[in-house]
Formats: sequence, C-alpha cells, structure tokens
Amino acid sequence: MAKKRQTKSLDSLSSVSAPTSASSIGQQPVSKGVQLKSSLGNCYVVDKVLSERLAAGRIWCVYRATHRGKQFILKDIIPGDFDYVIPLYKQVEHSLHTRTAVDSIPERHILVFPYLEKGLLHVDITAFSSISKTVIIRNALTGLADIHDQHIIHTDVKPTNVMLDSFKQDNGDLGWRNVQITDLEAAVVLPPKARGLADRLSGNHFWRSPEAWARGIQSTPSDIYSFAIVVEEANRASPEDQAELILRRHLSFFASEMEDFEGFIAYHGGDDNPFVKRLKKLLCAFNEDNPRLPFGRWQQVDPRFGDLICKMTYMDPPRRITAREALQHPWSDGT
Repeated sequence: MAKKRQTKSLDSLSSVSAPTSASSIGQQPVSKGVQLKSSLGNCYVVDKVLSERLAAGRIWCVYRATHRGKQFILKDIIPGDFDYVIPLYKQVEHSLHTRTAVDSIPERHILVFPYLEKGLLHVDITAFSSISKTVIIRNALTGLADIHDQHIIHTDVKPTNVMLDSFKQDNGDLGWRNVQITDLEAAVVLPPKARGLADRLSGNHFWRSPEAWARGIQSTPSDIYSFAIVVEEANRASPEDQAELILRRHLSFFASEMEDFEGFIAYHGGDDNPFVKRLKKLLCAFNEDNPRLPFGRWQQVDPRFGDLICKMTYMDPPRRITAREALQHPWSDGT
C-alpha cells in the first residue's frame, strides 16, 4: 500500500470544493502580501508571483504563498478547466510521486499544491551519485505509471514538470526528497477503449513525441517517449536551434531501424501525412559525412540504461515499453 506523503497533511482532495461564485474572468492578479482564505479555512499569504501568462482575456498566475510557516504553490485555473481537473487530481491523490492539489480557493478558481523547490532542468544532476540518479528517475517514472494506470495522458512531460526538493547534507553532499510529476492541468482522461488524442500538437517542442509532432494518435506511449528524452537530456538544444535540429536528433538517436520507422509511417496512415514526408526528407539527409548516431550504439552509456531508453523511444508508439514495464527493467530496479 502506498504511503501518504507528508505534503498531503491538509486533507484529501475530496475536501477540495468546486467554485460557487461567478466566473473569475476579469479578476486582477493577486498582489504580494494579500491573504487568501481557502475552502478548508486555511489562510495563504502570497509572497511571490512565479509566472504569468495571458489567456481568455486576463493574466493567469502561479504564486508562491505561505501558510503556518510552510510554502505552497497557488495556481490560477481557467474556470472551465477548474471543474475538470479537480476529479482528475482526485484519481491520482494516492500517488506518492505525483503532485496533486491539497486545497482550493473557489471564488478565485485557484488550486493549492505543496511547494517543491526545483524542476529537473534546474538541478545539477552531476552532483548526485549514480544510485541517487537512478532512484530519482525511478521515482518520477513511478509517478508517471500511477497517472497512466488511471488512463490519464499527461501530454506535457518535460524537465520542469519533474520536480524535487534538494538540500545540503551534513557531509556537504547534495541530498534530495519528494520527487514528483507535476502540472496535470493539460492532462487528458481517456476512456478505456479510446486510441488516444488526435489532431493535436501536444507538449513543449523540445520534448514532444514524434506522433505529437505529426498531430497523430497520442496516448500513454507519447508520455513515455517524452520521459525518455527528459531522462537522457538528448535535446538540450538552444532555443535558436528550434524544431529542425531536435527532429534530426530524434531520428539520429532513436530511430533504431528501418522497420521501426516504417511502423511509424503505418501508424499515421502512410506517406500522405506532411510530417511523415518531413521526417523522410531528414532521414535521407544522413550520409557518410553526416552519419546517424543511434543511441543504442553509444559505448559510454551503461548498456542496461541504453536498452531502457531504446525501448522507450521506438518511433512506432505501440512498440514502446510502458511505465510499469520500465519499472521492472534491470536498469531501473538496480539489478
């Protein structure tokens, strides 16, 4: 039985109520120092705006706030999404490695989450031992497996959505705790017999799966591909490189064999898909002067780790290993 994490000390998500007020469209962002009372009777004091974005005619923010000396994340949720994400989070509230809402401020359509210090993109992974890195990845993969068990596609797996707390240990080494998959606001619950999402460009372009680029059928294997890219950090390309370099790297590193690539073409209905044509053109550009560099042949990589990444990054989505299967892989179980 999964343990209840300490960060869920307020109440279960079942206590998070749906908003009863009118739409929050038109509300101004919350200023620093403002106190907000929640549906559970807690008082959160906003101390910093972490991010903001413009949508639906207003600015939507993510805040850091404090309640009884502890820090929390407060997130503006678009009213129509608020009612959708509350039961979604409830489906995975048991997961030790998935960050879910612990409170709400209904009149402002705000959800409250435990505070986590850093996303994986901003953590110095080289400072951790190989055992620690394995456990961190395994914990994040467990969170993803818990999400997939509920027929939920995350759709936006990326380094900033794998978060943890880090700290200095007494001996000076870097320690860590609370590894969690975060930000399920863009997640989608699929009916059990549904193939997946279609005609949608999901996720961030640095970490997007090939079928997401193709606006093809996207399901849990799409999250697996993105997770593998996050783990390997193969696409740490600068923003100016943009999609073309990323796609070349995907083909170079992870299109392991022509049979796999042909499976990807068949998955998308043949050569008529514009993205398939684009990939074939890129694939033809590899030659003796510009060779492919399949990840499975990288000699400096632990063979077990290389095998896991290859199984997670087949171009043909049905061939990819699942999150639960990956947790049984010799690399991730430490054997």
